[in-house]
Amino acid sequence: MIDMIKISVPFLDTHIQKLQSGSADFDMSRLMKELGMTLEGAIRYENGKPIHERLRHKFESLPSYFASLAYKVCRDDLKGYPYVAIQGNPAKLLTGHNVYGSDNPELCTFAVVEAFQFAFPELCNYLDWYHSTIDFIDVTYTARLANDTLAQQALNVLKNISYGQMKVTECNHESTVYWNKGSQHLVRKAYLKAPELTKRIEELTRKLAKEKHDHYAEQIKQLTSPEVKAMADGAIRFEARLYGRWLKDKGIQTALGNFTAYASEKMTELWRLAFQPVFKAFEGATVNAQDHTQVLNNLRITHQRTTPKGNISYSTAEALYDFYLAIVRDGYSSTKSRIAERSRATWKRKEDALLEAGLSRAQLMQFTGEQTNVIPLVRLINVDFGQQLPANWQEPAPLSLQAKTRPALKLAS
Repeated sequence: MIDMIKISVPFLDTHIQKLQSGSADFDMSRLMKELGMTLEGAIRYENGKPIHERLRHKFESLPSYFASLAYKVCRDDLKGYPYVAIQGNPAKLLTGHNVYGSDNPELCTFAVVEAFQFAFPELCNYLDWYHSTIDFIDVTYTARLANDTLAQQALNVLKNISYGQMKVTECNHESTVYWNKGSQHLVRKAYLKAPELTKRIEELTRKLAKEKHDHYAEQIKQLTSPEVKAMADGAIRFEARLYGRWLKDKGIQTALGNFTAYASEKMTELWRLAFQPVFKAFEGATVNAQDHTQVLNNLRITHQRTTPKGNISYSTAEALYDFYLAIVRDGYSSTKSRIAERSRATWKRKEDALLEAGLSRAQLMQFTGEQTNVIPLVRLINVDFGQQLPANWQEPAPLSLQAKTRPALKLAS
């Protein structure tokens, strides 16, 4: 799936002026006068008249159905010419969600282009689409595990995996890990899809409660469909952000017209190449596939206490959970011998607390210290390219055709 695209579209020569330095410039004030766009900058007065200076445009998101599309008019940066940067999520634009979607470069790229053209037909007349280029693409494929708990355990192992120059650079929350974040060549990311989906549904539900917009209701409908939920459960997404310079190094033409000529198989090939070091590093890594979530929940219910200030404390439950995990790891007999050697009363007190939370002695005694539930990570995580889409998947129609039956697509506000 192509999950995000950023495109640079220069202004036509007829709308720019050449500077003595050899670079080009664009009169930003025209955007305010002719298109009503909002800019920011500085104002000075000359003979009592305001003079606008250093005008610039920040990345701005398009409203309503364009929630996944952003744009920015760039006047002066390292490219040396004025252009418009357009960034959008083709999966969301075409289907209303990005749990799964197309990896067809032509379909996905023109979804972003057409959405922008619907919103700003006048501005598009200023732009040189023939010389537009791809700045980056996000190519994403999914590994599906038995459940979200197992997926989380596998992701926890991924957080410690590095290989050569590929380093873990950020784990900003439990469900995401980045390799080489900040690179302008290639950034790899692995994350759980189910928590992200739940968060998005909650966000849209709050918005719908405040603003009764049909597009919020439509997005919630898409995100809560059985097909979408089934594809998100237990899913680990592997996303590669491929920047223009990395694509060029691999022989990929980034001119918009040339890029759209590639087939879906080329996107798969690039993704494989990007994630080759990650999967190479899987060798030897293992995951303990046993789910102890319910044990922890039962301990928290049974052994929670209220502090003098009225807060709920789970410290006793957490300590007992660590005791339980020691039995799982080292075995019942070994753990009992180690603790009872110092104090048989301590062992009995802790064991009784586990039994009080619903565990049986027979359950505890089944743990021998042998790692029977350890699975090699490379076997557990399998990206099956034949199972990336639901059985009833049909390639979505181009956005220009969808607009004929979805008039709201043409509204920029």
